[in-house]
Amino acid sequence: MNRRGIILMLLAAVIAVCGQCQATEIPASQDVYVSLGTGNETVYNQSDTLLCATNVPDANNTTLNSYPGVPLIQFNLSGIDIADDDIAILVLKAASVRQMDRSGIVALVTIGSDWDEQSDITTFLVNILPARNLIVKNDLTLMSTNSDGDDIYAFDVSQKLMQAKERGDKVSFLLEAIGNSTTEIDFLSKESGQGPYLMIMPYPGQPISGNADQAIPAGQPVQADQANSDGISGQMNQTDQILSRDSVSAEPPVNTFGLVQ
Repeated sequence: MNRRGIILMLLAAVIAVCGQCQATEIPASQDVYVSLGTGNETVYNQSDTLLCATNVPDANNTTLNSYPGVPLIQFNLSGIDIADDDIAILVLKAASVRQMDRSGIVALVTIGSDWDEQSDITTFLVNILPARNLIVKNDLTLMSTNSDGDDIYAFDVSQKLMQAKERGDKVSFLLEAIGNSTTEIDFLSKESGQGPYLMIMPYPGQPISGNADQAIPAGQPVQADQANSDGISGQMNQTDQILSRDSVSAEPPVNTFGLVQ
């Protein structure tokens, strides 16, 4: 079984067995999308959706790819305790997905957090540069993807949150559409009320303070129908597209953000 299936089984197990152990849900504190490589770079900060898009010219066109939509999402981690064994998942809901073929994927990478929704395009570019450098160096180990076009997109960001907490109380992510053809995905923003969330919960089997008897015994299976009825089990069925870091293609995207010459 690959890592994405294991992660989802662990999430369902925690929710089903540990009734008093609620996942910590952190809504996005800032979210915008910016257009890059279009010749008219713009920040969009008051939309109900976050456009994640790439325009790929046809084979006879010599122009570079452009990115009319690059979502940037920030979370405030102040007061949040994250243990080494905690599981952290970033989830987003897509209002619509438009792509010419199924080659399109969404990649996630951490960026700087010295920005807010009122920042100008120059500030955003400064915070995006580390992500660009990672892509140029073909270092895809810090990326996760979702490629099957489900409504729910999910990314394992456990290690990224641990690293962010060592540096401060904020973490920011950039999403980029990558593919061989034009792709447009509208993610719901925080303004919609169904925006991006971080879900943090303990790894199953870890004793919980005051509830040690609720730890999952080793080897004990958890039935799928044990999940609670709060809609979480339905979301888990949809988030079966989590990919491990090692499953990302080693070939880097071409002319990412329209900035690579």
